[in-house]
Amino acid sequence: MSADVFIFAVLLVVNALMALAMLLAARTLGQARIAYILAATFGTNVLLYVADAIYIFRFRGNIPINLIVSMIAMTPPILAATAYRLRAGLPLYLGRLAASHALATCIILWFSYVDPSRGYRSAVVPLYAATILIFGTTALLRPGRRLRLGELPIVITSYALAAIEMCGGIVLAAMRNTPTPELERAYQLIVFLGLPGLTVAAGIFSLYLLAGDLAERMRIAADTDTLTGAPNRRAIETVGARLMAEAGANGRPLTIAICDVDHFKEINDLYGHSHGDDVLCRLTGLFAEQLDGPDHYGRFGGEEFILFFPGTDTETARCRVETLRNRIMSERIGDLPLRLTASFGVAGMGHGDHILADIIKRADRALYASKEAGRNRTTVDRQVQPVS
Repeated sequence: MSADVFIFAVLLVVNALMALAMLLAARTLGQARIAYILAATFGTNVLLYVADAIYIFRFRGNIPINLIVSMIAMTPPILAATAYRLRAGLPLYLGRLAASHALATCIILWFSYVDPSRGYRSAVVPLYAATILIFGTTALLRPGRRLRLGELPIVITSYALAAIEMCGGIVLAAMRNTPTPELERAYQLIVFLGLPGLTVAAGIFSLYLLAGDLAERMRIAADTDTLTGAPNRRAIETVGARLMAEAGANGRPLTIAICDVDHFKEINDLYGHSHGDDVLCRLTGLFAEQLDGPDHYGRFGGEEFILFFPGTDTETARCRVETLRNRIMSERIGDLPLRLTASFGVAGMGHGDHILADIIKRADRALYASKEAGRNRTTVDRQVQPVS
């Protein structure tokens, strides 16, 4: 078996396995649309290698068959670009991609019949593939978008594939109608050494990408309260530890508040748990709207919420909490004759605080004072000098 046939067989088997793996990933790892598109990408590569083998061994030199093979070869980059743009949340531009495919086909026809040039005709496919890969991969790098888990290896691999295709296209174009042994050797080195490794890498990193998505969804689920969608106690403790470390390192204040819905048990008993759930969801929406960060609040348990005010002293935080308390009083739960109120306890991080529980303990004590004083009020813990 020659080296060319061996590498060809490796590419065929690898792409077939990757197509199967992507189909399985669509059922188990989520992101089904992206997984199915990537499965179609590798599956079309399999079709390409089969068609290419038929062309080489049965129809070599047949221009119509070569055109069909070229049209198949230009499809996988379109599918890959579609998957990346879908992942990036950008328009897919399927019409424009189809038009580009048709234009590239016309160029192949031109160099097949109007101005025959074997080199130029053969160069169209790899140059087109490189262009479309760059177009699709760049979507993941758009300004303002952070790369997610598993995306950087895909970006690097896609750009490397585009570079291989580009170099191969340039060498083919340089051959024109009179290929030299040097150019043919260069093409074999570029394509047959670069493509197998990068194809394997693209498949592995695509699976890693989808597995990373599953891991991220599991992390979010573990950190999210299922009823309200707010960060849960686990997330609160993680964020609190981070904010305390940042406050200690920067010498900036950190204030937290505990919010407790007044008479929440009576709301559940008198009006039903569905209305109690509605109260908690309303408060979550209010905190999400009014606080500075999506992780600066969370449901601590029951009807209690923890609020974080990084870089804010206790007095400023108290004013902001009072604004929240007044907003809560204006909330209406359906048509119920219900005046919703909440009590707050506020405490700042002190020099002797080492864990979040130290601050929460004092904020909880302040909350208890608010309850004892008649509810629907805010109390600030004054027993510890906060960091300022």
